[in-house]
Amino acid sequence: MDDYGSLFDSRVIVEYLDTLSPVGRLLPQSGRERAATKCWEAIADGILDAAVAIHIETHRRPAELRSDNWIKRQEGKIHASLAHMNENLGDQAFCMGISFTLADVAVGCALGYLDLRFPEINWRSQYEHLQRLDEKLQGRPSFATTLAP
Repeated sequence: MDDYGSLFDSRVIVEYLDTLSPVGRLLPQSGRERAATKCWEAIADGILDAAVAIHIETHRRPAELRSDNWIKRQEGKIHASLAHMNENLGDQAFCMGISFTLADVAVGCALGYLDLRFPEINWRSQYEHLQRLDEKLQGRPSFATTLAP
């Protein structure tokens, strides 16, 4: 920051950044729209939490200690969340309708992580609305320039 102070946690950082410009806000100001945006963020974070947990369980935990049932529960959370987001997105241009918001950033990050670590999920074949959103997001320089190698 200007005074060399530090911020941490993506939620705190985005709240701060959103105050720096009156245009192009990522978080709507009204209560209902703001809460809905944060709900999208929360479900995307839930996908990430489950996916990271699976990755740790399958790549860092000793094989004899791994739980297939626990992994399947985490996979169930991912698929339930993807189905929920796909249904709620519907034919809208973005998660919150016509405006790009934090909801789209969060969903795009979650989908990108699934592509990186879990290509076998092949979410595009099951969730056409999310696929359409992802294609739109990948066309944005902020997404295109930050793709994992």
